[in-house]
Amino acid sequence: MDEVNSDCAESLHNWSRNSRWFFFTSRRENGLYTQIYLSSLDENGKATKPFLLPQRNPKRYYRRLMYSFNTPDFVLQRVVWDYKDIVKGLGQN
Repeated sequence: MDEVNSDCAESLHNWSRNSRWFFFTSRRENGLYTQIYLSSLDENGKATKPFLLPQRNPKRYYRRLMYSFNTPDFVLQRVVWDYKDIVKGLGQN
């Protein structure tokens, strides 16, 4: 997929339910931090130009980003979780 691949570290993670959209992570932006990209396949199976996961204020968000996201996933509903439950489940107090 020449439209999607770069020379940097990348990983395919997940396809949408209709198999048209997919997530992948790449370090193409700065070589240091993994960022989440989206792309889709057109009716001929050609991938579209990938784009970063949209943010409310992308310039500010991506300039201040200090985390590396490695496991994006498509979901059907909002994920609800509680920090205390997560810590408890990990056996940390």
